[in-house]
Amino acid sequence: MLLAGGALCLAACAATGEKAGGVSAGPGRTGTGNTGAAIAKNDVEAADWYRQAAEDGVPGAMVDYAYMILYGRGVEGNAEAAAAWLRKAVDRESARAMAVLGVLYLEGRGVPEDKAEGVRLIRLAAEKGDPLGMRNLGALHEHGLTVGGKVLQARDGGEAVRLYRRIAEMGDSAAQAFLASMLLRGDGGVKDDAEGLVWLRKSADQGYGPAQSHLGHLHEKGEIVPRSSEEAARWYRRSAESGYARGQVRWALALAAGKGVGRNDEEAVRWLRLAAGQNDAWGQTELASMIMEGRGAACDLTEADALAEKAARQAYGEAKLLLGRLRDRKQPPACPAS
Repeated sequence: MLLAGGALCLAACAATGEKAGGVSAGPGRTGTGNTGAAIAKNDVEAADWYRQAAEDGVPGAMVDYAYMILYGRGVEGNAEAAAAWLRKAVDRESARAMAVLGVLYLEGRGVPEDKAEGVRLIRLAAEKGDPLGMRNLGALHEHGLTVGGKVLQARDGGEAVRLYRRIAEMGDSAAQAFLASMLLRGDGGVKDDAEGLVWLRKSADQGYGPAQSHLGHLHEKGEIVPRSSEEAARWYRRSAESGYARGQVRWALALAAGKGVGRNDEEAVRWLRLAAGQNDAWGQTELASMIMEGRGAACDLTEADALAEKAARQAYGEAKLLLGRLRDRKQPPACPAS
């Protein structure tokens, strides 16, 4: 429900490859305009400087270093060690650390799963004005959270819209996309296609992959915006290049079908492999189908079966159907004749 990885954007020239004179405008951070000479991205050096600052007692560095450890950027990944640094930052009243550690408690990553504690920390972070905390609290209000019959957070679409709007106005691309989706669906008691589209475009223009994919899908279907396969493909490609798995799948399918772009099965397979590498069930299933058919890659029923099983274990229905066909002894699949 809460996208911890996608939400934790950190600002540091060495880590992000930004230019000197400015910082990346992640959640809760304000871009200052990137001017000056480019600084080469170097996660190892960034992690080392974060570590040194964290050991000097700087709470912000503790959070940034925890993030690097959590995702294995520049250092060996270790969720428990990341959580330990976040606890130290929380002890120093870091609202950002509260927001991040709260998500870890919700997911049971690096700490024992404790959803009540996760909600408590996220609320504290939001009360302190941390954008990530407010965004995640908005997600809790949007979806609600009940554990063992106990309501930890009741659904409140109106409050979710209020929180998303507040952060969206600060320039947070994820909040802009969340707000757009709620306005387009009419969740929270207000349906406003025009305003929803404005926020979606703002988010997409900032490079937020899910918003780019969503905008492409609207163009593909001709909903709210003019139907255009070319425009859909353009946004799918941008979403794919941002690293968003669903965008990678949609861009790959456009390539495989030659829809809005020249057909290229080999390139489609390449993008599907990237999505499958993120453990995306849709990407795994589409990749398995193409490999099974020998499209864009040599037919390999063993690989197709393994991909379909990974997706099926994520409760993806289409993968279960494909896996059934692959293992049907009465109608065994065969690679197409060359």
